[in-house]
Amino acid sequence: VSAAFNHNLPVSEEKLLVKRLLDRYARLGKIGRPVLNTSETVTVNFDLSLIQIVDVDEKNQVLVTNIWYNYVWTDHLLKWDPEEHGNISNIRVPSDRIWLPDILLYNFADTRLKEQREALVVVNYTGGTLWMPQAILKSSCFFDITFFPFDDQECKLKFGSWTYDGFKVDVVFRSAPKMDLNDYMLSNEWDIMENVAVRNVRKYACCPEPYPDLTFRLRLRRKVAFYSFILILPCALLSLLTLVIFWVPPESPAKLQLGK
Repeated sequence: VSAAFNHNLPVSEEKLLVKRLLDRYARLGKIGRPVLNTSETVTVNFDLSLIQIVDVDEKNQVLVTNIWYNYVWTDHLLKWDPEEHGNISNIRVPSDRIWLPDILLYNFADTRLKEQREALVVVNYTGGTLWMPQAILKSSCFFDITFFPFDDQECKLKFGSWTYDGFKVDVVFRSAPKMDLNDYMLSNEWDIMENVAVRNVRKYACCPEPYPDLTFRLRLRRKVAFYSFILILPCALLSLLTLVIFWVPPESPAKLQLGK
């Protein structure tokens, strides 16, 4: 019998632990919040890491960004005692096998949201859960190009639970109220002048439940030097050439050549 089918092969304690936890999750199902009591709130600590400004589409009023999500929450179904499992303090599990918070971008501009949601989830023995998927976001943004190319533009990205109220799933900042720019790739066209975020809590007349959201705001300034070479400088040279034509004597052949 092939060794691949030998059930007596030794298996690591980590693999056994992951199997036990996921089997328990499969029995209970991943639908429904991972809480011990229905009245308990799942608090999601949330951050964004901005990697790149992919595009600023003034015509369609869309900002395209490459970002990393940072989700941290506690899952009571993923707890264990390290002393009973080879002193293992953390494991990685597939994100499609457990409950995930439905924190989404409210002002998305394209239904074809590109998210790498298959990123593994890091789980601590206390139930602390860290998930960092990557996404290409297309967000709606009003662009005013009145003063182009000497313009500033402001864009907001608003995130919150798509279905849960704040009593069931709360969302707060994991760290400072702004995007993390440690891995940001500088843009050739835009400078980030302001990077702030704020937590809002809305209530509606129909319902007593709060609805929290985290709104990240970027103020971008167009790099004038970028357009100086491709727009302003050529126009200035063309205007200068037009003036030179008037200084050339009418009988000179050069006047005809410059006028072509």
